[in-house]
Amino acid sequence: MAFELGPEGGNQAAAEKRTSVQEVAVDFIRHGIAEEAQAGVEDAFRALTDEGRKRCRKIARQLKDMGWKWDLLLTSPLVRARQTAEIFFHENLAEALEVFEPLAPDGSFTDLVRWQAERDPFTSLALVGHQPDLSLWIQAAIGLLPTNPQAITLKKAGLAQVRFAEGRIDYCQGSLTLLLSPKVILR
Repeated sequence: MAFELGPEGGNQAAAEKRTSVQEVAVDFIRHGIAEEAQAGVEDAFRALTDEGRKRCRKIARQLKDMGWKWDLLLTSPLVRARQTAEIFFHENLAEALEVFEPLAPDGSFTDLVRWQAERDPFTSLALVGHQPDLSLWIQAAIGLLPTNPQAITLKKAGLAQVRFAEGRIDYCQGSLTLLLSPKVILR
C-alpha cells in the first residue's frame, strides 16, 4: 500500500478533519396558531386554524428563501405541532421528519441529550413543540435557571436558534444566537 505526502505534510488535513468537532445548530419552533381549547376535545387533537396554516406556510417559504435547511425535523406528537412540522417539511426545509415523544408537553430536555448521543452526527436540527417547554429546553441548553419559564418566550410559529460549538447537545453548552417572532421572519 502506498500513498503520497502532499505539500502540507500528507494526511495531516485528513487527520484534522476526523478529529475536528462540527458545531450543531438547533432551531426551536413553536407550533402555529391553533384552535382554542374546547370542553370535550382532548388538547392533543387541537389542530392549526386556517390562519395558523397560512402563516406557517409563509414562514416556511421565507426560511427556504433565506437558505434554511435542516438535517432532521423532530415534532411533538400533538396534532398542531405535527401539522406545523409537516408544512415545513413539505417546503423541503428538512431531509427527514420524525415524531419525538419528549416534545409533547412536560417532555424532558434530558431525552433530547440522550437521543442525540445515540444518533449519527448532524449539523442542523429543528424541533417543533409547545410553550413553556421549548423555553425551558432553551434555558437548559444555554445555562439559565428554570425559575422563570417565560425568560425566553417563543411566539406561535416563532423560532429560536441555539448553537452547540462542541458538536453535541447538552446542558449549559449552547449559545442562543436567534430569537425570531413570526413578524420578524416575514419582513
